[in-house]
Amino acid sequence: MSTIESDRSAILKLHKDWWEANCGLDIPLMQTVFPANDAYLMFNLNGHPYFGIDEKTTLWEYYSTRINVGMSEVYIMRLDIGADMAYLCAEALFPRTQNSVAEDGTPLTIGATESAFGDVTRVRATEVYKRDDGSGEPRWTMWHFHCSPLPPGDEVRPSTTDTADERGLGFVPGHETISVVGK
Repeated sequence: MSTIESDRSAILKLHKDWWEANCGLDIPLMQTVFPANDAYLMFNLNGHPYFGIDEKTTLWEYYSTRINVGMSEVYIMRLDIGADMAYLCAEALFPRTQNSVAEDGTPLTIGATESAFGDVTRVRATEVYKRDDGSGEPRWTMWHFHCSPLPPGDEVRPSTTDTADERGLGFVPGHETISVVGK
């Protein structure tokens, strides 16, 4: 296997493990994706930043008593791999399999919509990878993750006549739609 194929396989495995770890908030699997110590930075769907694997773990421990997330459908729009850095852009349907509530008992919706997929949040994400495990070893890990809500699927994209529902998640003109999660 060439270096490019090997790098692509390693990054796609991390991407898959990350999204699959979200289903059921599998903390041990999630921790394998990220660099050690404080190297990691996340812009969470809740709107707040989280710094390092310890804060990420604490966040998941907090949510584990409040939400139950189902398996996402994730479609890769772009994967670009350089010598020691890579980025991946994706769109996803992020389902909740039961009512999600905040500490005070109020529902957590974070962009949730009713659809044929049930109670889902439509999101887009950017993942940044480095060939560095946070301790200086040359192993691919995810150093940054940014997640934000997508507009409703039937909303017309300004300056065009198409919608996300018409295009399909992960669509990029002239590129093959790729999914390694939830399908």
